[in-house]
Amino acid sequence: MDAKITKSRLGLLLSYDWIKIIGICVAAVLVWTLLFTTLATRATSGQIFEIYAYAGVRANFNQLGTLDGLHRKGALSRDVLEFTSTSLTSDYGDTVLQAHTSAGQGDVIFVPDTADETDEEGNVTGYTGLKDYLSSYFNNSYWLGEEDLVLSESYTMKSYFTSCAEYLGRFFKTDGQADLNGTLDKSAAETNFRSRIKGDKRYKNETQIAAGLEEEYVRLENLRTSFNTVYEWTHNDSADDPIELRTVTMTYTDASDKEQTAEWTFAFDLGNIRNLSEFVADTSVSPATSENMCMAVMRSGNSSEEDLRYEPFTFLTYLAEKFG
Repeated sequence: MDAKITKSRLGLLLSYDWIKIIGICVAAVLVWTLLFTTLATRATSGQIFEIYAYAGVRANFNQLGTLDGLHRKGALSRDVLEFTSTSLTSDYGDTVLQAHTSAGQGDVIFVPDTADETDEEGNVTGYTGLKDYLSSYFNNSYWLGEEDLVLSESYTMKSYFTSCAEYLGRFFKTDGQADLNGTLDKSAAETNFRSRIKGDKRYKNETQIAAGLEEEYVRLENLRTSFNTVYEWTHNDSADDPIELRTVTMTYTDASDKEQTAEWTFAFDLGNIRNLSEFVADTSVSPATSENMCMAVMRSGNSSEEDLRYEPFTFLTYLAEKFG
């Protein structure tokens, strides 16, 4: 049998079977795409660190560098597989933020504490900046007060500090009791780590798990250090630490449709970080400044995964070090 491939035979094959050849190529691409989608590591919502800049904030996100750089500097743990940044605008910003928070997105937002809008007699006619954000999104933000915030008989917001301390207390102990200055309980850390990596395609064998466990010890130590640092900065008598807490007076309508006035602490005050304006600055004043810049921690994004819920603490200490 003459099976020699000639130019004429090849031309004949292409003239009659070109549709089949294209079909095979398309099928191969679809199969490859399906395999990549199925087998590749996909970041969960908790593994994506999402940063927002409120309307009126000039943000130079390039100052943060790459995700790998943030990993190496301890700003974010290696369990964070992606990070995104979004600058909100005055025209569509609220629409974008509503859509993103409704979809469970968002980790931190930078927003300045700016003056209220008033009429000629000095009566407040509207909120701006931080108060404007909180008037619509306080339910989407973590409460930073020392005690839990009781909004109604059925609705209490737990302190973000308390929640993080309780989380760390599961792993750092002295004589078997929770102690944030104690020794890392590696057994507890390993049990928790093995439980939460089920289904994570990065860990397919014991060698990979062992390497991941070493990084888990580092993650917990870094979080403990950052938490203790931020807690000390925000709970001492000094007002000159890099990070403080910002409390604002808000008027809101409670569950009984009664107007209430309260002191709300939902944001970290970053105004003492000397060079923060290189990263974020309030453009409502001239020249733009970071003197009243705050950062709120959003109750979405990585909040769905407890082990990644407290990444903002390491991110805060990174900001203080980089721009301080």
